[in-house]
Amino acid sequence: MRPLQVVVVDDEPNTGAFLRGVLAAEGHVCEVFHRADAAEEYLSSHAPDLALLDVYLGAESGLELARRIRVIHPGLYLVIISAHVSLETAAESVAQGAIEYISKPISVEQLHAVAARADRYRAKFNQQIPSYEPSSQKSAIIGRSPKMLEVYNAIARVAPSNANVLILGASGTGKELVARAIHQYSKRAPHPFTPVNCGSFTETILESELFGHEKGAFTGAQTVHRGLVESSTKGTLFLDEVTETTLAFQVKLLRVIQEQQVRRVGSNKYLPVDVRILAASNRDMAGLIKQDAFREDLYYRLSVVQIVIPPLTERREDIPLLVAHFLDEFNAKNERNVAIEQAAVLRLQQMQWPGNVRELENMVNRLAIFAPIGRITLADIESELERGGASVAGNAPVSAAVPDRLLEMERQHILRVLKESRGNKTEAARRLGIERKTLYKKAVRLGINLQPVDDR
Repeated sequence: MRPLQVVVVDDEPNTGAFLRGVLAAEGHVCEVFHRADAAEEYLSSHAPDLALLDVYLGAESGLELARRIRVIHPGLYLVIISAHVSLETAAESVAQGAIEYISKPISVEQLHAVAARADRYRAKFNQQIPSYEPSSQKSAIIGRSPKMLEVYNAIARVAPSNANVLILGASGTGKELVARAIHQYSKRAPHPFTPVNCGSFTETILESELFGHEKGAFTGAQTVHRGLVESSTKGTLFLDEVTETTLAFQVKLLRVIQEQQVRRVGSNKYLPVDVRILAASNRDMAGLIKQDAFREDLYYRLSVVQIVIPPLTERREDIPLLVAHFLDEFNAKNERNVAIEQAAVLRLQQMQWPGNVRELENMVNRLAIFAPIGRITLADIESELERGGASVAGNAPVSAAVPDRLLEMERQHILRVLKESRGNKTEAARRLGIERKTLYKKAVRLGINLQPVDDR
């Protein structure tokens, strides 16, 4: 690798010294600045290959500096770093031209990888990254874990495009929140966001609701009805539980996506529409395709980009943030001032949450309602568990590290067997001594994406 010219802008001297030391050891030339104005003055007369900017530079904003730098150096490999990651700063970073958004502390391996990507970028890419105006509305997605940082980056990258997105994850992980965030940070944000739970309707009703119907199309159709696809034109249509639809309906949906046209029930006329489709499922779609329960061509139309939402057990470090958020919401809605002691938060962090974020939210609300002294204690949680207020899997008071370690061991074992079975899930289940459907359940619980592992 040819040495890179690197600029680091961070108001923490220790961070700057660490980054410069690692980069210099690899032969790169690194300049460190602790103030935005000093960095900007340097950049007015120098053209680096890589810039690492902290989001918060004391009273100054690294994001504002990023915007100005991008104008001066459109070919710069711009990386935003932050100790406090959020979807808002991820989206704003992309909007200001950042190519990567990573969390502190940065490891040596991460820094080497960033430098390698910057070198490849320098070699083959020399045009300005398109930007868009981000929404000022705050997202409801909570979390700062590495797993959620991956989700934030995916949302920030895909939102400005018109690509269809398939959102996968277990029930209660927040798939609709991710869909709303994609819409919120897209150019379609001023237009409708229409969520539809496909599993809540029969095929006939779903077709009428989505595609609309003409007067007299069926008994009771006394007027013309514009469907949700028409009503969402220029906006976003979110199809939750899309795997619960019939094959006959999927054919009609496929035409809407491919042709951007819709035909009302009872009509022979196709109407042009302009709608972005986001879809979600908590099921193994590869398995459904093999069972001829879901059309493969529709799957590929929906999954131009995939975003997988991690289960709560894979992001335990986010539980204190979620608990604080749910308590704040409860207090605001009920004009209360309920607090929670640290031991109680730690206990919640240790528990298993098969219902994911939704289950945790319900638990916090119940605890807040019955908190006798306006403070949720460890004893309150144990009493709630005795009443059956949470999953049995979460009842045993164990160390948070133990279940995490055991779950990871199980996950790695299954991945190894899948590899040895060359992706044949039937064979893998046999070797594991479990049924195939049990393998699918374990994959969802452990965050194993079986989709790329194809039996065919």
